[in-house]
Amino acid sequence: MYFRTAHFKDGNSLVRAKQLIGIVLVVLITGAFVPTSSFAAKAVVDSYATWQKAARALEQTGTLYRPTFRAGLKQNSKIDILAFKRFTETREWVKYSSMLITVNYSKRLRSFSIMEKRANAKWAARRVADPGQRLVERRMIRLNDSQTKVRATIYANCAGAAPEETVRPGTRCTRSDVKSYGGLLIMKAPAKTSIIIESNGLSYSELVAVARGLKQVKVGN
Repeated sequence: MYFRTAHFKDGNSLVRAKQLIGIVLVVLITGAFVPTSSFAAKAVVDSYATWQKAARALEQTGTLYRPTFRAGLKQNSKIDILAFKRFTETREWVKYSSMLITVNYSKRLRSFSIMEKRANAKWAARRVADPGQRLVERRMIRLNDSQTKVRATIYANCAGAAPEETVRPGTRCTRSDVKSYGGLLIMKAPAKTSIIIESNGLSYSELVAVARGLKQVKVGN
């Protein structure tokens, strides 16, 4: 998975590199938002050991979802948050202009990464389409702590498995390709959080189970 970075006007920048699913580097280059007469800007750029600490840093309930099903994998990174927020002059409310929250889970050659953002904010780093990915299917899933079903789109990297072969446009991957070549699941949670899960070595069922097991983070749970 690759991301293009978002740029801000004043030129101050932070460069961070982290490994996603053991093989791809994501580099984040950011700067501070230029304050106006009506807004003051503040960046939240840090790593947190627990989901609760990450939720406190965002100061906005219902933004984060943590996995309760991890397919036997362990968290091998901190929860990284890159977010830019603006307050009104009276500081009565906060608005996030952009954000990117990432965390990785792995064990040996199996892994998955979760990327999240609040739906009314932009991605602080935008995902670039992978030409090797093809649609597996679209389906409805019910989250762990919600009675609402959400639509998920699942992809696999089957088109990049044999570069010498020509894959016709419109060709789909199969469920088994998710485990063989890596998978991607995209959805929006009821609390208006956009979620991307990318897996390596997990089966289709395990990838869906990770998504289904996501639970909204509240400080203290």
